[in-house]
This record gives sequence, C-alpha cells and structure tokens, in this order.
Amino acid sequence: MIPYSVQIPQFTLAATTTAFGTVIGAATRSWIVTELDFQGRGTASADNEVGLYRVGTAGATGSSALTFTPKNPASPAFAGTGFAAYSTQPVKGALVHNMPLNANGQRYFWRANPNLNNAIACPGGNNAAASLTLMPVSGSSSVGGRLELLEV
Repeated sequence: MIPYSVQIPQFTLAATTTAFGTVIGAATRSWIVTELDFQGRGTASADNEVGLYRVGTAGATGSSALTFTPKNPASPAFAGTGFAAYSTQPVKGALVHNMPLNANGQRYFWRANPNLNNAIACPGGNNAAASLTLMPVSGSSSVGGRLELLEV
C-alpha cells in the first residue's frame, strides 16, 4: 500500500451539487481514504456541513487538478486523478461520511482505525464507481483541508 496526501484547496460552499474535490481511482488500482482533515476558514461563526459522497455519475471536463503527494518520495505517482472543479459536475451518490464544521476555524479530523476496518474503500475502475467527491451538505462559508489515501 502506498500512502498519499492530497490538499483540497479552500472553497466557498455553495450549491449542494457543486463538487470542490473529486478523487477518481485508476483502472487497475483500488484506494482507500484513511484520514479526513478539514477546517472552516471563515471570519464569523456559521454552521456548515461537508459531505464525502460516492459518485453516482461521473463529471465531465475536470479542471484545477488535485496534487497527490506520496509520503515516501521514492514512491510512484498516484495512479488515479482528481479535480477541484468541473464544467459538468459529477452527480453525488450515497453519502459516505459527513463533516460538520463551524466557519470560524473549527477543525474536523477523522482517522481510520489502525486495522483499517472502518476505512473508506474505492475499487479500481477509472469510472464513477471508483470515485469519491466532496460536496456541501449545508452552509455557505469557506472551508479547506486534506485527504490521506492509500493506493493498493
């Protein structure tokens, strides 16, 4: 298993159908989410919620590519891809994990158990089924964060 970190750029929550971070697995490589670390980046207190969703229908024409940084510099590049924006948004499927955040600097941190029995898994496939997306559940504040992944 190869660990990677990916920064999710600061994003202002808007429509609950607008993705601000999507990870798409490679055709032959599965991957799992082992950490979620997000923070409100607003200047006033406001309730927000971010959702990590399975992708129901893949988006088209991704832009603002996400950068996957291997924890070991000798490791190969992440085989999948990721985007922070789309011309045609992905359609969210099932909610996998929700993250309530106060806009005024609250941090939400989640880590999988050491045996990974509660890690969030995605199969290989380079398609919607091999993808997860971050979308607002509620709120309109600014948030940002990172994901920690293992590619297998």
